[in-house]
Amino acid sequence: MIRSGIITYIIIVLACLSPNLATSVHAQNWIYRYTHIGNQKFHKGQTDKAEQYYLRLLKEAPNNSRAMFNLADAYLAKGDVRGADSLYNKVTQIETNPQVRSMAWHNRGYISQRAALQSREQEQQLLRTAIEQYKQALRLEPHSDRTRYNLALCQKQLKESTNNKQQNKQQQKQQQQQKNKQNEQQQQQQQQKKNNSNKQQDKQQTEQYMNLARQAERRALEKLKQHQPRQRSKDKNW
Repeated sequence: MIRSGIITYIIIVLACLSPNLATSVHAQNWIYRYTHIGNQKFHKGQTDKAEQYYLRLLKEAPNNSRAMFNLADAYLAKGDVRGADSLYNKVTQIETNPQVRSMAWHNRGYISQRAALQSREQEQQLLRTAIEQYKQALRLEPHSDRTRYNLALCQKQLKESTNNKQQNKQQQKQQQQQKNKQNEQQQQQQQQKKNNSNKQQDKQQTEQYMNLARQAERRALEKLKQHQPRQRSKDKNW
């Protein structure tokens, strides 16, 4: 199954019949029967009915890792990513078959890788998680082409994401520097306007003071002239 280039395992596994003699043949047949019917429903696209059979099986056999894997596939097909991942995680812990455990790890990596494409904030963290999950799958199944492909794709995505993030940081830094420069220029222009305005106001105020001083001086001269005594005529009055 391929989505956006990422490959996942949607493989319904058969029931694991226990060799324990204490387990009755009837119980083994019952487990196999419910698994088989659930698988048929799943392949027909009847995911809800398949889910019901897997849940009934797990109700009677809670530690049946194959039923968990199949139920996880059903959840994943329905879009319940969190429920699927939780079950795949349990499979990796209790399943004894390396191939099934590898597929569970692979699908966990697929879920993390898909989630990274939908979250810019956690993209790199999720991609690193997916890489580790794919590596774990390859330790159990070294010849899995699907897992190697997804791992290489995931590493490429992480590299591109890192480069893009660095470029974005550089662009943001340049934009911030340009913005700071523009703000500084605006502040300088505003300060220059303010200085020019202050100079103009000072000039106008000085002119007003000078005008007032001239007016006061004229008034003083006029008063002085008015109070000066008139000169008497030096001609004799015969």
